[in-house]
Amino acid sequence: MTNQNAETSEPIIYGVALSTPGHVVRSLAAALVRYQKRIGTRWRAHDATRQAILTIAWLEGGHTYRKLGEGNGVPKSTCRTLVQEGIKVLARRALPLTEVVNLARKAGWDYLIVDGVNIPTERVAARYTKKQHWYSGKHKRHGAAVQTVAAPDGELLWVSGVLPGRTVDITAARRFGIAEKVLAFLGLLADLGYIGLHPEVITGYKRKRGEKTLPEAKKAANRTQAALRCIGERANAQLKCWRVLTCDFRGRPRQLTPVVKAVQALQYLIRDPFGTAGTDTAS
Repeated sequence: MTNQNAETSEPIIYGVALSTPGHVVRSLAAALVRYQKRIGTRWRAHDATRQAILTIAWLEGGHTYRKLGEGNGVPKSTCRTLVQEGIKVLARRALPLTEVVNLARKAGWDYLIVDGVNIPTERVAARYTKKQHWYSGKHKRHGAAVQTVAAPDGELLWVSGVLPGRTVDITAARRFGIAEKVLAFLGLLADLGYIGLHPEVITGYKRKRGEKTLPEAKKAANRTQAALRCIGERANAQLKCWRVLTCDFRGRPRQLTPVVKAVQALQYLIRDPFGTAGTDTAS
């Protein structure tokens, strides 16, 4: 016999600690207060600190709005509204690539590293046809293509907007003008998928048609370039540390752009890659 009271019983709630430092939560809460004053919010049932915690918990844990709301005494619809507003405020604080390059130049860096990452999605936001724009043949799944720019030590500096998963890295880099913006002041390292992006982009060598093996000089150059470029994979790992970007994203794929921008802003608050508080922009 089934338990008739199983669905109506109160949920069992347990606590999970956030790995995000406390000063980041307070900074986001202060930004939310400024934003709410600017838009003329007169009254809120939940304070800015609770909203900041919900926003970061959603990014960190990849929870559903229902479960996150039940664990914090917030209705599902209200939880969704609070989190989406927190994501919006964070995304507005993400630095554009031109400002990132300017800060990198002032920091004395010689080059940056560009790479691509695929974020899995659950919905394709389109009817099923033979031409699935959000399906990545390389990763064998639906997802969103995102470009990342990393510091020489692998710290995540910038994240692009999302493009359909079938978009290759070189096309995505051209779409956002990454090479032109970076090479105006610094060097740019990339993998073999970016060959042809720009004459000044430093990539490895490929075998030419009819060439069985690369000359030793080109092999040595590839090893040297790969040793510097592979550090940029750390930026992709930092992006994927946020569970909302690791699990299949449940919303529309286009909604991922403010999410990845919010993660970029949080990474700056947590790690401060340029060693200065000047990267904090107005909300």
